[in-house]
Amino acid sequence: MLKNKLNVSRRDFLVGTAALSASTLINFQTSAYAKEERPSLASKKAKVVIIGGGYGGVSAAISLRKHNKDVDILLIEKNEFFISCPMSNLYIGDIMEYSKLCYPYNNLTVKHNIKVLHEEVDNVDLDKKVIYTNKSKIEYDFLVLSPGIDYDIKESQKEMLLYYPPAFKPGGEHLYLKKLLSEFEGGDIVMTAPSYPYRCPPAPYERAALVLNYLKRRNLKAKLYFLDENERPIINSEGFMNAYYELYKGYAEYITGATIKDIDYMKKVIKTSNGEFKFDIANIIPPMKASSLIEKIGLLEKGQKWVEVDTFTFETKVPNVFVIGDSARSFLPKSGFGANMQGKAVANIINERLTGKKYKQEELLMVVCYSMVSDKEAVMSETSFRLNLETKTVTPIHREDNTRKEVNVKRYHEWAKGLWREMFG
Repeated sequence: MLKNKLNVSRRDFLVGTAALSASTLINFQTSAYAKEERPSLASKKAKVVIIGGGYGGVSAAISLRKHNKDVDILLIEKNEFFISCPMSNLYIGDIMEYSKLCYPYNNLTVKHNIKVLHEEVDNVDLDKKVIYTNKSKIEYDFLVLSPGIDYDIKESQKEMLLYYPPAFKPGGEHLYLKKLLSEFEGGDIVMTAPSYPYRCPPAPYERAALVLNYLKRRNLKAKLYFLDENERPIINSEGFMNAYYELYKGYAEYITGATIKDIDYMKKVIKTSNGEFKFDIANIIPPMKASSLIEKIGLLEKGQKWVEVDTFTFETKVPNVFVIGDSARSFLPKSGFGANMQGKAVANIINERLTGKKYKQEELLMVVCYSMVSDKEAVMSETSFRLNLETKTVTPIHREDNTRKEVNVKRYHEWAKGLWREMFG
């Protein structure tokens, strides 16, 4: 049984998208920080420190090095390897090997003369321009923060995530969730999706489809209860809903508007606004917020979950301190592709301030997103953002192709390989 299978029409979805677009335009008209001109540092060899080695941080480092061969660039990343969250659902669904998602950081040093420090950042003194790690004290002239997300949960709930990992942070969470699924021999699975915004809008819906595909391929006697706090899939609503109904009938029960009230992970019961659900294994995806590091160093105002940044420069209220990627409140989606573009934009801005040479800002940006709904087919969407540099406004235009296509799977892989090659090739 599929609850609320297609209660949301395509027209309703587009109306919702238009409303979101309008709010984006209004919000960003008043969000500009640090508009005054910044002094050039062309007279000295400046030090740029980037915290976080994900899509945003690596893209910022690589792009800045392409612009400027002399600037001192240091990337601080606690993990020894880059592990991609984009496409990790394919690993969980037993379609892709884990090793395909992993890349060493040493290429950044060998090929691009970018220093990489594998230490954990404890704090940043924004007044003194000093970073404190678990081992070092590091000074900077420019700081780019790209630390990703944290889960917005109470301290008492953190133990639950050890049993039922969200797998929205790279690394061990994905490995353990895949282990739970590979050992699953039948029964009930519960998966939750938090209210938007969170990291990667289509990710929970793609994961649900690929878990269902995994169950069907193995002919397991099982059911997935997909408890979505939203009223519809955030993106590609029609494509995902049709896939659940047409491909996985009998395996899936999709329940919308389900607010999580309590989870008893020992008794394996989840209580929601739509009733109680027992489960054998679960994938609990909690609400998200900016990295706790951002809050610790004082860039979050009271009650904020995401950092306010300048619409086009991604600069914070502190001069020459930028926040990119999922921790920032931006017109771009919280995605690897969005972080990649933000990293490039910030690299341009820093180089301009280092050299005094003006760069021409792009006035049209585009984000393309592919989502697999089976091991052979995918849907896609693209959103273009028209930037008005005079009025400081952004107008998004959204387009979707909700027809399941094999060619989209090929394009999906090419898209990912292109980004990885750009970052680590």
